[in-house]
Amino acid sequence: MKKFYISVFALAISVSSIAQVLNQTHTVAKVNKAKHNLEFNSDKFAVASPIWSEDFDNGIPATWTNSTAPWVYRGPNTSPNTSVGGQGAYSGINNSPSTNKPIESPTRANGFIIFDSDYYDNNGSSSTMGAGMHPAPHNGELMTDTIDLTAYSDVSLKVNSYFRTFQGQAFVAFYVNGVYDSQVQVHSNLSVNESTDSNATSLIRVPSNVCGNANVQMQFLFDGTTQSNTNGSGYYFWMLDDLELLETPEYLVDVLDQNHGGWDIGYASTQGSGMDYTFKPLLQSNANPYMFEMSFANIGSKPVHGIQMNINVDDASGASVFSSNSDSTTLSVLDTAAYLASLTFAPSSVGVYDMSFWGSGDSISNTSIETMTAIITDSVYGRDYGNPAGAWRVGRSCGGLQLGNKFDVYADDELTSVSAYIADYSVAGANIFGVVYEVDTAGGTTTYFQLSQTDDYELQPSDIDGWVTIGFNQALDVYSGQQYMLCIGGYVHPLDTFGINVSGDAEITMSMIMDDGSGCALGSATSFPAWYWISGAPMIRMNFGDQTSTSIVENSFEGVVVLYPNPSYGNITLELNDVVNDKYSISVKNLLGQEIYSVEKIVNGFMKQNIDLSNYSRGSYLVTITNSLTSISQKIIIE
Repeated sequence: MKKFYISVFALAISVSSIAQVLNQTHTVAKVNKAKHNLEFNSDKFAVASPIWSEDFDNGIPATWTNSTAPWVYRGPNTSPNTSVGGQGAYSGINNSPSTNKPIESPTRANGFIIFDSDYYDNNGSSSTMGAGMHPAPHNGELMTDTIDLTAYSDVSLKVNSYFRTFQGQAFVAFYVNGVYDSQVQVHSNLSVNESTDSNATSLIRVPSNVCGNANVQMQFLFDGTTQSNTNGSGYYFWMLDDLELLETPEYLVDVLDQNHGGWDIGYASTQGSGMDYTFKPLLQSNANPYMFEMSFANIGSKPVHGIQMNINVDDASGASVFSSNSDSTTLSVLDTAAYLASLTFAPSSVGVYDMSFWGSGDSISNTSIETMTAIITDSVYGRDYGNPAGAWRVGRSCGGLQLGNKFDVYADDELTSVSAYIADYSVAGANIFGVVYEVDTAGGTTTYFQLSQTDDYELQPSDIDGWVTIGFNQALDVYSGQQYMLCIGGYVHPLDTFGINVSGDAEITMSMIMDDGSGCALGSATSFPAWYWISGAPMIRMNFGDQTSTSIVENSFEGVVVLYPNPSYGNITLELNDVVNDKYSISVKNLLGQEIYSVEKIVNGFMKQNIDLSNYSRGSYLVTITNSLTSISQKIIIE
């Protein structure tokens, strides 16, 4: 989905944290939501004819003014050409310049512009930091020629903008008659090492006192001098293309965020943090029903009356099982507001639930429809989205770290095991362990009390790029009203031995990594252990209740596969939810490779199949599910 980022003059969002923030070495794709970002997905600006535009089909205009550390043009006949993005040593995925991609704008083929801060400092090599052609700290300043806005009282700049930051900031500054007037920060929501999507589009509201003037200039400023830390200033890059100044529509409201946990306002005065749980045990769900919220921004030129949020929930068969809406208000120009649905939703059974969120108002029939999916399980509690996208190294050459998620418990239960997704670069033979902490937030600080730790588990070759479940030596009672943090830990080793994948956004301070002080130096802490919060949700899940009730949940066939319970006493349920329509075969084989069960079915999105293996002996079996395009296998245990 194309992402639009809004930068609104005189509008700021600030968050305070009890820990420092870190981000994995490459950006996690946003999944189904846009937590803490000013984003929207409307193309309503496309209907207006631009007042002024520039797509760089002939390079940077000769009448524009460039800085000493210059913005440069990438075109079809330049070297490098339009297929190359940032060239710095740290600009690409896993800090590899060869993996960095250019901006994905509609007219990229005829050229775009870039300020390559990383490359300017190190010339593309980590061994020459500070020895590049324009060493950091530096600024990149590119100013347009004059633009006549005499006839316009409300204007917005639409631009394709691909920005990645370490300690750099992106601004659009405005000048009138050659004199600086004001500036608007773009992508202020990004933290250290984060980036926008490569196809992101930004909307920047031109300050009202700039509109109506004849001699307006815009300056695109990569500020690499204002912010810094012990590791440097500036870095990484800013790419721009397809600039358009447009008259702001009268009515334009779109979605900043949506959630089903109550994060924004629902839990302001009640128990819990209001996190989104993508996998939630039925017992916890009954005690903590889904609480639906949306946040909107009015970026039109007129107030919108009667604005409200709407929510509809479908089960896996596509039948609507819940709907609600919020109270309505008037949303003033440039205002943002969060809305809470009047009803909560407690599913009556395990399964997949698809949630559709949208806004409506007197002058707007509906905003874009945003979707989220959540799964009610028998025993699995998780916050990740199930599709690996980035990873944190845990067992490292510099130290043994711990990576974890926080969980609110709403009903007394027993924690029996931890499941984690092992990154594909991990090394078989590495030792990992699970550990659980009670979170104490009294007095405005956060303290973690260790409650239990599993025995070490040695990674097997079959564990790499897959789920591993590690049991605690005995079930641990967890209590309603408490918050717990479940972690995977590792040990210092001459080689980096394993990592844990992340999937989806993490709410602020709700996912953490621990630096043990051995030498990894994740941040600026001087006393250890030191905890830092991270922006991606680790694929680490709690398993509750009798360990014989643990589910296997996997994202496959463009949907979700749920196999439960595992281990079992022979009666197993297989669910295919929101999968592609196709013919599916299900096969179960013993360890000798002998097929003991098989069935074929035409599946139109959803299937629930009971598999009875109660007449077979105890042991491990392999369940294989295949359609015309792919196949997956999962190990099950009969006790």
